[in-house]
Amino acid sequence: MTESSLSKSAFESLRNARRIVIKLGTQVVIESAGPSGGADLAKTRLVRLVEQCSRLVQAGKEVIVVTSGAVGLGRRKLNLHGALSLTEKQACAAVGQSLLMDAYRELFDLFGIVTAQVLLTANDFADRKHYLNLQQTLETLLILKVVPIINENDTVSTMELQEEGYVKGFGDNDKLSALVASKLEADLLVILTNVDGIYTDNPETNPQAERIPIIERFEDLQQVETNGRSTLGRGGMSSKLEAARISAISGLHTLITSGLKDQALRVLLEDCEPSGTLILPQASLNGRKRWIGMASGYYGTLVVNEGARQALVEKRASLLPIGIVRTEGEFGAQQVVSIQDEQGREIGRGLTWFSSEEVDRIMGVRSEKIASLLPGVPPERQEVVHRDNLVIFQEYGV
Repeated sequence: MTESSLSKSAFESLRNARRIVIKLGTQVVIESAGPSGGADLAKTRLVRLVEQCSRLVQAGKEVIVVTSGAVGLGRRKLNLHGALSLTEKQACAAVGQSLLMDAYRELFDLFGIVTAQVLLTANDFADRKHYLNLQQTLETLLILKVVPIINENDTVSTMELQEEGYVKGFGDNDKLSALVASKLEADLLVILTNVDGIYTDNPETNPQAERIPIIERFEDLQQVETNGRSTLGRGGMSSKLEAARISAISGLHTLITSGLKDQALRVLLEDCEPSGTLILPQASLNGRKRWIGMASGYYGTLVVNEGARQALVEKRASLLPIGIVRTEGEFGAQQVVSIQDEQGREIGRGLTWFSSEEVDRIMGVRSEKIASLLPGVPPERQEVVHRDNLVIFQEYGV
């Protein structure tokens, strides 16, 4: 893929973005202090980035910052070395978060801009009431010209700190930034990392790897190598592509570029040579569907047979009990669940009418038997997940 008039036009459109979420990766925020994992604040670099964020605010943009780096700073302050236990990581996060916020507050103060600390857990996204309350709070902060500084509350939420997998957690701040951008209906998500965009292969090991300037469809990424993790952070390129997927299905642009450059955000303000990789929107979900499909996690899983999979994907049907093979995890009625085929591939997500206990009683039977197996259920309730409460990923090209 090469630079083109389409690429130039797409990058030019970034300057029209009104509401921008900027994610600062660990290797952008802090400097490594050696193999122990401790770190010092990259003060000079952070000054430059805060100045650029301030210029965006002064130009009439709304800016939300999602930051990493708390655990590394806390480890350094506490002089901890080697492998850390989960509780030690939480302690590092608690100490490091205050150091991080002190730095942001002092730097933004230089430009007359007020900041607000916002610590989130996965439940703030997975629970509909929390989701709406958080949205209102962030909207109010932006109206008041405040720059929210957002991070996951690692002190009470352990999923981001664990090495493998998550169901109800963010996993990393890349995904958190995408969820915030989606929630606030931002125009643009900028992920600042230690590499200048997405490459056809790992540029550190393959000198023939080429940067991809623009991605129009997610199918273009099928042959891209995304393995590998950063030295200090928990995320790798695959987590950044997952964040871009969430943004794309929410109708947002995503720019992945290097935060190590002196003018990393210049392209958002001036007509200059584009840098990084721009991922174009794929579709746009309404607010309710956006929450269902892109919530930070889910409470359980409905495994469906091939017939149900085809009906969901090809016929836009509701999910009926006869197509369900089994449930995994415990969930209540009106909670978000993952819908997967028997090979473990996620088809989509939906808001279920029934709890996991109730689904276990009716799965595999025809809809007309629901009332006899679950006395008191309204007779018109014939499906486990109604089509209006379903997001099938294939429909949106992701």
